[in-house]
Amino acid sequence: KFQALASIVPTFTFDPKEPFFNILVNTPETVGQRMLVENLMMANYNVLFSGETGVGKSVVIQQYLNTAGELFSTAGANFSAQTSTSNVVDQFENRLERKRKTLLGAPPGTTMIFFVDDVNMPMLEFYGAQPPIELLRQVIDYGGFYDKKKLFWKQVADTQFICACGPPGGGRMVVTPRLFRHFNMIWIPALSQDAMNRILQSILGGWLGVNKPDLQDLAKPIIAATVQMFFQISADL
Repeated sequence: KFQALASIVPTFTFDPKEPFFNILVNTPETVGQRMLVENLMMANYNVLFSGETGVGKSVVIQQYLNTAGELFSTAGANFSAQTSTSNVVDQFENRLERKRKTLLGAPPGTTMIFFVDDVNMPMLEFYGAQPPIELLRQVIDYGGFYDKKKLFWKQVADTQFICACGPPGGGRMVVTPRLFRHFNMIWIPALSQDAMNRILQSILGGWLGVNKPDLQDLAKPIIAATVQMFFQISADL
């Protein structure tokens, strides 16, 4: 029996201690995205989240990582224009457990989920490649990398990857298909009017309920008018 995603959206509870940028109000879209990434991770696939800036890619992924369960260990890294291969090697060596001299892996009984945010940010080198991207591809393709100082192969075991990136432009580069062919891509669309109303009403209503309970009923009309104005202005531009 099929069940509508809207019928299984968890109820939002406002936590005044939660940092604003970590707040996630679930919508039918985020519930569907969560189900996809859960099933792909359990099936041992890598996942790439892509979408415009501000659609909530990192928040959705971080919420999944925080509640992934005992079968998984998690680690994360943010790529930037200045990220080098040495930075990527350091991340692997610092976040993964050293099992043997030539073997890095997740803690016993778990699989490591390695989250790389802004994966398409590293600058192109002289010949048009992105060395950090090529190293990441090598780890996925061949299961490890070379120790450049002692000149031996280090295997990376029991590790899966979740990556996130925006479309090319504004400092973000086009990433080689040799890396992205290893990923199942999930595109995060811009927020719909219903989703935006739900998210903003939940946050403002929760905040007013804690700080100004007598004004809490105003959250819905204030947000409805603001969101309608936003979409009208966007359509007219």
